[in-house]
Amino acid sequence: MSIYFIRHGQTDWNKAMIIQGQIEVPLNEVGIAQAKDVALRLKDVHLDRIYASPLSRAIDTAKIINEYHHVPLEIDARILEQYYGELEGKPRSGDVYLSHRHTIPTRYPGGEGYFDVVYRVYDFLHQLEKEHSNEDILIVAHGGMARVFHSYFVDMDNDTFTHYGMENCAVATYEWPKREIPSFKGIQK
Repeated sequence: MSIYFIRHGQTDWNKAMIIQGQIEVPLNEVGIAQAKDVALRLKDVHLDRIYASPLSRAIDTAKIINEYHHVPLEIDARILEQYYGELEGKPRSGDVYLSHRHTIPTRYPGGEGYFDVVYRVYDFLHQLEKEHSNEDILIVAHGGMARVFHSYFVDMDNDTFTHYGMENCAVATYEWPKREIPSFKGIQK
């Protein structure tokens, strides 16, 4: 099974470097053009299904791509962008945002931390692996989700994790891990 991860097309807030988080911000004209371009690039790629975040910028990007595939398009809240709480709608250059972005175990004020997001995204990926292990799947989500998806398939140190990013409508391709992930054994008596 192949997983194709795509960050949604550009919005006005992406362009202005404003934290969107879970605020509904639509694609702008550039974002629509980006989605059409990536749809053309992927038109001959086999897909069995598409998953999208519940936000319109992801759904609209997925619908444009699906014009060439006509496969089931499913919405899943587990791949919704990270909730940045009080920082949503504020500039990405703010000190509070930047300090929390580089402190993995903490939550954004009134929002989620990376561990919260990892919990829901890994749950989503475990379910896909269990239920759709022989399918090729496209996932349309967000920039914050990109680093979490990448961390599922590729080991990263903290610095690499916090700096990992994708441009709008960029595509990352993953295969299910071939390495065995050890399970927790607990305390042996």
